[in-house]
Amino acid sequence: MKYEDMILFGRLESETICSMVDKVFIVDEVFSLLQKAYQNVKGGLHFVDKDALIHTTSQWKVIYLDEKVVGVVIYKAKKGLKMVAMGIANDIGMFRRYVKRMLSELFLVTFGKSWMEVSEGAERFLLKIGGERFVIPNSYARELTGKDILSLDDDGKHYYREINGVVKRKIILGTIKL
Repeated sequence: MKYEDMILFGRLESETICSMVDKVFIVDEVFSLLQKAYQNVKGGLHFVDKDALIHTTSQWKVIYLDEKVVGVVIYKAKKGLKMVAMGIANDIGMFRRYVKRMLSELFLVTFGKSWMEVSEGAERFLLKIGGERFVIPNSYARELTGKDILSLDDDGKHYYREINGVVKRKIILGTIKL
């Protein structure tokens, strides 16, 4: 890593937020970031408001750039720890690649402790950084999600389910507790 990269990367910090008080303190920034991240995602963000984000989640992994929230991963306690949303700020210029790298490292550490149901850009990102070895067979989709599964893909990995009125092709990555 070049010296300039080390300096820039060093301006980023990550923190795990679990307490209600800490969530309330940063919820405006986190919710705004997630709304922007999901604005073009079919099915959208699954939290109707800030209150739902605070009260239905168990853990937030937050990345700060000079005390500004620039990345976040949201988890619920569901058959282990389930990642339910993630996002990176768009207005951070060259820092975006550093935040992506920090998120990559975060996921590589947590794949063995959590699971996630993803599609589209999140799926491509997570598979690119090493998530392929954590693919959970699609035959577990109904049991893990507790949702109606429309069909299982022949690849043994993907499945289809309806989310907010949109049929989506999903995949499950990580480690589960049954």
